[in-house]
Amino acid sequence: MNMRGLLVLPVVYAAASLMFSSCDRTPDYVIKPDDMASLLVDIHKGEGVVDLNSSAYRNDSARKVLKQSIYMRHGVTAEQVDTSLEWYGHNIEKYIEVYDKVIEQLEKELKDADVAAAGEKVQLAAIGDSVDAWNDTRYRRFAYGSPADNLKFSFRRDENWEEGDVYTWRMFVSNRQSPLRVTIGADYNDGTTDYITTTITSDGWNEVEFPADTARTLRYVYGMMELNPKRGEIAYVDSITLVRTRFSPDSYKRGLVKHYSNGKKESED
Repeated sequence: MNMRGLLVLPVVYAAASLMFSSCDRTPDYVIKPDDMASLLVDIHKGEGVVDLNSSAYRNDSARKVLKQSIYMRHGVTAEQVDTSLEWYGHNIEKYIEVYDKVIEQLEKELKDADVAAAGEKVQLAAIGDSVDAWNDTRYRRFAYGSPADNLKFSFRRDENWEEGDVYTWRMFVSNRQSPLRVTIGADYNDGTTDYITTTITSDGWNEVEFPADTARTLRYVYGMMELNPKRGEIAYVDSITLVRTRFSPDSYKRGLVKHYSNGKKESED
């Protein structure tokens, strides 16, 4: 090889290095998109295991052990995961790219697990003062032109319910352009109905809190979130939880609850 060739080679290698490094713009301290997608898939599956085996995962320590085992399998730490999620939260295009991969993989492995028609689920037989009652998929994509633009849940009363229970539907919203409407309602044994509705207009963490009446006996708790995407819009809702907590006089507020009685709508006193 002549001297000209020797001089050109380092330039070629440098250009190739720059070309390949430019394909992935995530910082070194952030878990790469493919690895992050694989990790999130396993985390979602782990959450499903917890939901299906609530008696074995009643305390936080058991859940932490499960999550830590997932982290170890992927060779990451909790700090790396938290740092990476924060970075992806500030780089929404990459976040969407990752979650598209997560959804694609989960859809390959799982089919929708509706156990009754019209979105009604098995009865809420969760024991404890504070439990995550959500037993459906923890993510939802709302896309223009998709056949379904809502997500529903419904629970029947069981022996673990108490008067005054509070239900908090929490979710992380991203890439939303259109408003997300969220409603939680309840039917009581006396034939009356309560509900609360809110419209979410900001991305990030959002929640809707529904406090059941302390003086009436619940029969059903149900809810729906719906979004009508604009042309070209793809909105994401993930990390969905529905936490039931017991009545606490210090935090119990029903000022936003609407009340139906004998077919008439009135605000809660």
